[in-house]
Amino acid sequence: MKKLAIFFPGIGYHCDKPLLYYARKLTQECGYEESISLSYSYDGRNIRGDEQKMQQAFEALYAQAEQQLSKVDFGKYSEILFVSKSVGTIIASNYTKFRAGRFCTLR
Repeated sequence: MKKLAIFFPGIGYHCDKPLLYYARKLTQECGYEESISLSYSYDGRNIRGDEQKMQQAFEALYAQAEQQLSKVDFGKYSEILFVSKSVGTIIASNYTKFRAGRFCTLR
């Protein structure tokens, strides 16, 4: 079975920037044959410190990530690795909790 790496960027920090770019290279070296680099956008301003705006941003970004991953057949992978930065970490952990667990065994 194959190994899959999924990359969850932060707001304004896409997957071609150094942290996630080099992480993607490392996953390839470690045998992850397939990868998915998510891309999402949010145009809200002055989010930091405002709980309501942070919640709105999370919901918008999570919906975009969920849509991009909706057709992934998680059952065909022996390993799935989530790599994230910033708000991508919150999105990845929630996705794992609410979606990916239906398709694979979480360790």
